[in-house]
Amino acid sequence: MANKQITIIIGNSNFTPEEIIEECSKIIEDVLVGKDQSSTLAECIECIIVDTVGVSISRKIISNSICIVKKFPEEESLQLSLVLLDSLKLNLMSFEEQYTNLCYHTSKIYEARKDFINAAKQLSNIPIDNGQKQYSKHDRLDMYLEIAHLFLEGQQGSQAEVYVNRASGFNLTSMDYKLQLKYKICYARILDYRTKFLDAAKRYAQLSLETQVLPEARSKLIRNAVICAIIAPAGVQRRRLLATLHKDERSSCLPFYQMLSNTQSGHLITKEQIELFDKELSQHQRAKTPNGMTILDAAFMEHNVLALSNIYKSIKLSTFSEHLGVTKQQAEKVVGKMINEGTVKGTIDQVEELVHFERSVTPWDEHVNIICNKVNTVMDLLLNHEPEFTKTKQKQYGC
Repeated sequence: MANKQITIIIGNSNFTPEEIIEECSKIIEDVLVGKDQSSTLAECIECIIVDTVGVSISRKIISNSICIVKKFPEEESLQLSLVLLDSLKLNLMSFEEQYTNLCYHTSKIYEARKDFINAAKQLSNIPIDNGQKQYSKHDRLDMYLEIAHLFLEGQQGSQAEVYVNRASGFNLTSMDYKLQLKYKICYARILDYRTKFLDAAKRYAQLSLETQVLPEARSKLIRNAVICAIIAPAGVQRRRLLATLHKDERSSCLPFYQMLSNTQSGHLITKEQIELFDKELSQHQRAKTPNGMTILDAAFMEHNVLALSNIYKSIKLSTFSEHLGVTKQQAEKVVGKMINEGTVKGTIDQVEELVHFERSVTPWDEHVNIICNKVNTVMDLLLNHEPEFTKTKQKQYGC
């Protein structure tokens, strides 16, 4: 049997360390390729990592075995690597380098298969904080962020947050700028997972302008920014962010640009439009709020309340609830909450079952914003209908 052969070779005092390494490596290779199926890989490794064998010899044999395993087809390589990892786990201090090598290898295989959670778990098994090898701050930060990234790709926001929090303990300003960007992207996604959509949207939008971020990643960031802005709670900041994103020419390429336009313009959003937009959301963005509504339904409920406040001065609760697609009790609860929070100004007459909206005078900066938006609209129309003339005039006046 292969494991007995290894035991005999190791115990033979006539063999030099180099000969022991060579002979044992050959036996393990025969076991791996199936020439010798009398023993399993685990049994062979168990014979090699015993205390009677010198650590330097054991490490070299294990390293040779890893090189062989990496040459196998993906599935076989993964399964054999997992066997080796399991065998080395109890002797981690002696074989930390080999164990780390295998963790990286298995993580890459899982990532290629889009099994991001297992990929992250394999990297998290590397003893970066309490191992014998001393990692630089740069390498530790890079590892934390890579693990966080993989957990985020696997829809595990809470697990990712653990590693983002570890990364936040570093002085990021002294780190490589690409690592700083990686941290900022991970942090924005954590805010997204924590349903802090307005803050996440702002960060996504800022990061989408970074030239050092790959074009494909920038497109994804602007997409995320628009989605988060749309499902963020209603309010002045959301309205301003929606206006900024609507003017960004990259937004026009998104499949849900019409939804952005309708939302930014304050139009009523129908149930059918909401159902279509729901297909663009991630799993965590479909979660339910404490009142039993989904995040999307709650966001558009508030949006439609604001839209109705611009249309009606007073409205019957029955008509109001029909527009919102909910019961009168639900409609009253939603508008009452928004009035208390100051999101909308008005009162509820429960006796007459009426909602009265108060229209405040638009502040000066809002007037300026409206004028600027109208000027931008005119410019867009001119560029569409008279592109050459418009571009000539823009150059002439330095626009």
